[in-house]
Amino acid sequence: MSTTLRFESAPSGMLRCVGTVIWNETTKSAVLIDPTDDPSTFTDILRDRGLALKMILLTHGHVDHVGGTCSVAREFKLMPKMHPNDRELFQDAPSWGRSFGLDLDPQDLVPDELKDGETIEIEDGFCLKVIHTPGHTPGQVGFYSKELGLVVVGDTLFFGSVGRTDLPGGSQEQLVQSIQTRLYALPDDTIVIPGHGSRTTIGREKRENPYVKAR
Repeated sequence: MSTTLRFESAPSGMLRCVGTVIWNETTKSAVLIDPTDDPSTFTDILRDRGLALKMILLTHGHVDHVGGTCSVAREFKLMPKMHPNDRELFQDAPSWGRSFGLDLDPQDLVPDELKDGETIEIEDGFCLKVIHTPGHTPGQVGFYSKELGLVVVGDTLFFGSVGRTDLPGGSQEQLVQSIQTRLYALPDDTIVIPGHGSRTTIGREKRENPYVKAR
């Protein structure tokens, strides 16, 4: 595990979606993954720790993960990044939010594109690899930090469960393939930060997840 990189994950918003801040303790440069529909939890973390936000990353386009993205992007003068297959979901977030009683501003930003397999370089010694894991949504991705031994997976994989596939763009076949071939290929001791609930490890889910076993 890196001696300079740190992370903090916390639930926030209407569905207690988990967002994650990763930062370099030496330089104070930080990344925010999934601001949720209530980003105040994470802006407080940034301010309390004296961090400088350098990037906003999105695992997928569902409203509970992205509802507060535009407000954070404007506050910190950053363009969020996501897989282009979920841009439509991102733009439709306010209409989805109304079904939960949320009154969100229009999602009028066009996020920059993330590509499967690319390495996002925040600064020297601080990078994240993009892993495209469609199934829950077409553009769902995970963010892997080899230095931390950590992967932030959105709603693909949970502690003892997996993401739902009955929403628009979902595919059970793709979800299983993504988990078995992309996530389960990571080292067993990799910490998994899911979009909801408790963290787990790749090894535990390979052994015990009742929905998707390792091949």
